[in-house]
Amino acid sequence: MKKVIMTLSTVAIVGVTSIIGTANVDAASNINDIKDERTEIKKDLSDTEKQIADVLFELKDLNKEIERVETSLKQNQKMLQETDVEISDTEKEVEKLQEEILKLEEAIEKRYEILKDRAISYQKSGGSISYMEVIFGSEDFADFISRVTTVSKITESDKALIEAQEADKKLVEEKQETVKTKLEEAKQLKAELEEMKALIEDQKSQNEKKKAELNAKEQELKDKKEKLQVKDSDLAALQASLNAPKVSTVSASSESSNSGDSSGNSSNSAPASSGSGVFAWPTNGGYISSGMGPRWGKKHKGIDIARTNRSTVPPIYSAMDGVVESAGFNSGGYGNRVVIRHSNGLKTTYSHMTSISVSAGQNVSKGQKIGVMGATGRSTGIHLHFEVYKNGSLVDPENYL
Repeated sequence: MKKVIMTLSTVAIVGVTSIIGTANVDAASNINDIKDERTEIKKDLSDTEKQIADVLFELKDLNKEIERVETSLKQNQKMLQETDVEISDTEKEVEKLQEEILKLEEAIEKRYEILKDRAISYQKSGGSISYMEVIFGSEDFADFISRVTTVSKITESDKALIEAQEADKKLVEEKQETVKTKLEEAKQLKAELEEMKALIEDQKSQNEKKKAELNAKEQELKDKKEKLQVKDSDLAALQASLNAPKVSTVSASSESSNSGDSSGNSSNSAPASSGSGVFAWPTNGGYISSGMGPRWGKKHKGIDIARTNRSTVPPIYSAMDGVVESAGFNSGGYGNRVVIRHSNGLKTTYSHMTSISVSAGQNVSKGQKIGVMGATGRSTGIHLHFEVYKNGSLVDPENYL
C-alpha cells in the first residue's frame, strides 16, 4: 500500500511539473513573440523617423525656394510699377511734343507762304528783272548802296528760310521717331514683365501646393509614429508583466505525501526576461523608441528611451552602483551627458539631459537620481540616449536591462 501511495505521489509530482513546464514554455513563447513584434515596431519607428526627417529637409529647401520666388515676384512688381511710370511720362512727353510739332508746322507753313509769295511775285514780273537791273537802276550812289544791301539781305533771307525749313522738318521727324521708339520699348518691356509675373505666380502656386502636401505627409507620419509608440508602450507593459516572477506551488496532498522534505515541493519558475537584469530601468516609466543598430544610414550606438507622458519630464537614475567618470556638456552631439563606471568592466552613459545632478568622481548607487531627461545636443525631442560598454566595447543595453 505504501508503495502504491509513493507511486501515485510521484505521478502527481510529475504531472504538476509538466503543467508548470508547459506554462513556462508558453510564457517564454509569448515573450519571444512580443520581443519580435517590438523589434518590428522599432524598425517601423526608425523608418518613420527617417521619413519625417526627409520631409523636414524637403520642407526646408522648399521654404528657401518659396522665399526666392517671393523676392522675384516683389522685384517684378517693382519693375512693372517703374515701367508704368515710364509709359505714363512718355505719353505725357508725346502730348507735349505734339504741341511743339504743331508750332513747328505753323512756322514751316508761314515760311512756305513767304517763299511762295515771293515766287509768285517773281513769276508775275515775268522773271525779266534781274538783281543787277535793280542795282543799276539806282538814281545815285546812296540809292545804289541801299539797293545792293537790300538785294543781299533778300538773298540771305531766302537761303535762311530754306535752311530753317529743312532743319525744323528734320527736328520734327527725329523727335517723332525718338518718342515713338521710347514708347514702344516701354510697352514691350511691360508685356514681358507681365508674362514673367504670370510664370512666377504659377511657380508660387505650385510651391504652395507642394508645401501643403508635405505638411500633410509630415502630419500623417507623425500620427503613424505616435500610434507605433503607443503600441510599443502597450507591448512593453505586457512584456514586463510576463517577465514578473511567477510562483507555482505543488498541491498540499503531494506536499504531505513526501514527509522527508521539510521545505515542501514548492517551485519558483525563473522570470523570462529579454535582458540579464543587471541594470535597473534608468528612468520613470517610458519605452524604447529606438533600438541599437542601423538607423538613418548610420549606427545607433545605444537605445533611446522616450517618456510615456509628454506632460512630464522624468528624472534619470543610475542603472547600477558605480563612480561618475564624467559629467557635463558634450560637444559631440550628446548634449548634457553623464558617464558612470561600474564593476565587471561595465560602463553606462546617459545623454541629452536637461540638467545634471552629479559630478565627476562621485560615488552613486543603483537607482540614484543623476539628472533630468531633456533634449540637449543633437536631439529630435525629449528622451534619454542610453549606451552600455563592456570592457571598452559597445554592447546592446537591452541585454542588461
